[in-house]
Amino acid sequence: MDEQVKEQQTAAEEVELTNAKMKETTVAETVAEAKETQLTAEEIQSRIPELEEQLSQARAEAEEYKERWIRVSADFQNFRRRVIQERVEAYNKGKEDAILALLPVLDNIERAIASITENADLNAFKHGLELIARLFRESLRHLGIEPIPAEGQKFDPYYHEAFERVEREDVEDGFIIGEIERGYKMGERVIRPAKVKVAVKPTPQLAAPKIETGEEEECSNAH
Repeated sequence: MDEQVKEQQTAAEEVELTNAKMKETTVAETVAEAKETQLTAEEIQSRIPELEEQLSQARAEAEEYKERWIRVSADFQNFRRRVIQERVEAYNKGKEDAILALLPVLDNIERAIASITENADLNAFKHGLELIARLFRESLRHLGIEPIPAEGQKFDPYYHEAFERVEREDVEDGFIIGEIERGYKMGERVIRPAKVKVAVKPTPQLAAPKIETGEEEECSNAH
């Protein structure tokens, strides 16, 4: 019995010793962690001025980029308005040039109308109209507008519109033999195609079969 009691006491003492050692270890670890945590906080505290400086620089750069973007956006809007204004002015200038080029033609037409009397000479009137037409063509040429060559030319669907096709033996197939309405172009750009007559080769006619009558057959038999 005494030995069992001693063994139990020894076991109890060992358990108490083990618990004491575990408590000491836990306390030591807790103290170490506290020291480590305190050290990290001190490091962060020491870096705050540096971080604040970096943040200030980042804000300054962001503000600079914002101002730069505002300037670029304003410049682009000004450029866009200027381009639109220049286009409008160019369009109006083009119309003005066209009107100025055609006004002399209108002036001559009005003069011709004013000069007509009941006993007007038709030849003189015709001459006046020819003069007006020539002046009008010169005005168009001043604007860069020229008539499209037609009669005697090879038909070109880009410049010509086939208004009529006429069978002709004496003209090569696909050539223009007449102009119905004159066409005009500006450079290579067609303003109005010329309406023309185009020559085509006649369609070959098949010979009609000869039909013999009864009288012809009797005469043939008699011979």
